Order: sequence, then structure tokens, then C-alpha cells
Amino acid sequence: MCNKIMYESIDREVRLMAVFHASEYKICHRSMMMKRTSYDAKEKRAIAKMADENRHYTLIGDEDYPEKLYDMEWPPLALYYEGDLKLLRRPSIGIVGARNCSGYGRRVTMDLARSFARTGFVIISGGARGIDTAAHKTVLDEDGKTVCVLGCGLDISYPGENRDMFSRIRQEGLLLSEYPRGFSPKKWTFPMRNRIIAALSDEIIVTEAAKKSGSLHTASYGEELNRTVHAIPHEMYFEGGAGTNLLIEIGGHIIISKENILGDLLMKNPDVLLWRIRDLNLLDFNPTMEELEKIFSLSKIKEPYWKEILEKALSPYFD
Repeated sequence: MCNKIMYESIDREVRLMAVFHASEYKICHRSMMMKRTSYDAKEKRAIAKMADENRHYTLIGDEDYPEKLYDMEWPPLALYYEGDLKLLRRPSIGIVGARNCSGYGRRVTMDLARSFARTGFVIISGGARGIDTAAHKTVLDEDGKTVCVLGCGLDISYPGENRDMFSRIRQEGLLLSEYPRGFSPKKWTFPMRNRIIAALSDEIIVTEAAKKSGSLHTASYGEELNRTVHAIPHEMYFEGGAGTNLLIEIGGHIIISKENILGDLLMKNPDVLLWRIRDLNLLDFNPTMEELEKIFSLSKIKEPYWKEILEKALSPYFD
């Protein structure tokens, strides 16, 4: 995996010029490693143009560059964003799946996304039709937090029918891309986007996918990065779910109960509820654990461990 300290040691101006002077990753990376400072007139114009057109960005090696991306062998050298970049520091779940999804796949996606959003998890997806859109919109409707990673510049709405959704995510969540403004989507940009979704997610859920699906790329990237991959089982004769069944067959974690996976996730991240409490400004009301259990719809979670951790986290506020 990449060397975080190495990137941090390079002067920021050197990193900025290296990233902005060209469009090819390898060229930019080579200039950065060489700590190049001399550029010709044409390159300087390109740097100035990029800096002018892209005001909100973080460079690899910056303090606010997402920590999880350093797990990658070839992380993005720059990330362009609109929204709250701090969301990437919270516990997160990637939810991905088919563009042409079934009613069942959409229903499962919405049910899981709703439960995770209500308990404070940030939901990460790719803004595509179908499963991605269902996940993002469900989280927004729950006043939760979602991150959308695009395969194009932030000023391009692709697909076009999601323009309003992207606008909401800008205002209420985080819109993210490694491509500058004006960069149109290409066939190869979506697999590249998928690797970022995988890296930013603590765990990944594939709710529906055929055997040849970009969602399986996301799962594969996740496995390479030691992220836990979950999948929803589908009936044997449904080709649209053959990919998720394959994931389960080769070792992916099967999801057979919303309560079970939510309980497991809360065991690993019990303090995630504190983020939700803050987002909803519930601290002012001094809620009891019983009230919080109802608010977060956790009455069916068998493991009570989350209560103990949350009580400890809340004690400084209520003493």
C-alpha cells in the first residue's frame, strides 16, 4: 500500500503543480515523485486553469485527505468535492448493485440503507441508476448522511435524471470525484470510481448484481483492501442476482436478516450512534436509552453491547 509519510513530506506547491499540469495519472505521479518545480508556459497555463476551475479539492498528502485512501496501491492524487469532506472520517458502509435492478433488490437496498442511516452510518455509493440511486435517496429521505463518488467531473450530472439528487447531496452530504470539472464520463472511469467507493467504505454490501457487473469490481477491490464484503442472496434462476450468489459462494458474508447485520455493525462501531444523536440535535433533550432505542428502531437487536458503549460515550454530556 502507498506511503502516506512520503506524500506528506513533499511540499504542497510541488504536489499541486504535479497534479494540475497534466491529465494522465502516471505523468502527474512521476512529476510528484521527482519533486518537479519547473514547468513550461503551456503547463503553467494548464495549472492556472485547473486551479481557477476547481476551487474545492484535497491533494494526497494534505491533512484533510481521506485516511482510508492510503490503503490503496495507487490512490487518487487529488479529490474534488462539494459538501462536507469530514463525513469521510465517520463509520461508513458502501452499498452498490445493479443499474437495472429488480423490485426485490430495490426494496432490500432501501430497507438496509434506511436502517443504517437511522443509526448514523454514512452510506457511500456511485450515483448510478438503480441500486445506487435507491440507496442515496433513501438516506436523504431519512435526513442521513451519504457520499456519492462520481465517474466524471462534479459539474456533470450523469445520469441526467439524478440532477436533483446530486444537488441535494451537495447540500446535505458529499459529492466526490477524482476527475476535474468538465471531465465527461468514460467507460473506464466507472471501474476507477468503484475502487474509491471500496476504499472509503469500512464494509461493502452488494444487494443485487449479475455475473458481469461493476458491483463485483467494487467487491473485488474491497477484498484486496481487507474490507468486509456482504451480499444479498437471490433465487437460483434469477440471472440478475447471479453475481451476489457467486460472492456468497466464494466467501462473501451472506445477509439473511437486517437486524443481524445491523447488530454486527453496531458491535464494531457502537459509538456511531453518537454521530446520529449530534446530527439530530438530540443531546439537548437528554434522551434515555429506551427513547434512543425507539428513535433508532433498535428494539429487535438482540446484542445489548451497543447500549453500554453508547452510555459511556454520552456520560460526559449528561453528568
